[in-house]
Amino acid sequence: MKRILLGLLIVMGFSIGGGVSAFSELAPPTPDFTVSSLSGEVISNKSLAGKPTLLMFWASWCGVCQGELPKLKALYEENNKKGLAVLAVGVHDKQSNIIRYVANHSETFTFPVAYDSINKMPETFGIRGVPKFVLLDKEGNVLLTHTGGGFMQNPDLAKFLQAL
Repeated sequence: MKRILLGLLIVMGFSIGGGVSAFSELAPPTPDFTVSSLSGEVISNKSLAGKPTLLMFWASWCGVCQGELPKLKALYEENNKKGLAVLAVGVHDKQSNIIRYVANHSETFTFPVAYDSINKMPETFGIRGVPKFVLLDKEGNVLLTHTGGGFMQNPDLAKFLQAL
């Protein structure tokens, strides 16, 4: 029974314990969420509909996150004109820390940054560690997830970006 369940999870694209998982045509829809950007904009899964979107969940204290954010900036700047939206969401941290980090690294944040003030998104997206990346197609389906560093080198991400 365990083998069957594990096989189903792999086929459906879920990862166990982090790492990368790619989703097929059975991609699940994005869970409902609403957050406020640091500039006051309300962002939800519904407001992102129609745009492929890369979500990055991060914390200011996370060294791996700090290394991935400039790479996220480069990816965003290379692909924004092709329609890719990017949203960095601060989780597992104090809002004041997120605001201070963004202010001290303003050259990195050319994309919207939000803070999950009710700390709901970690539960909604199964975030056990940061950084966590979630790639959504324009229909709002979860195509790819990755926990940890190195996501920008993922071949499935490269294929997705080439198809934009």
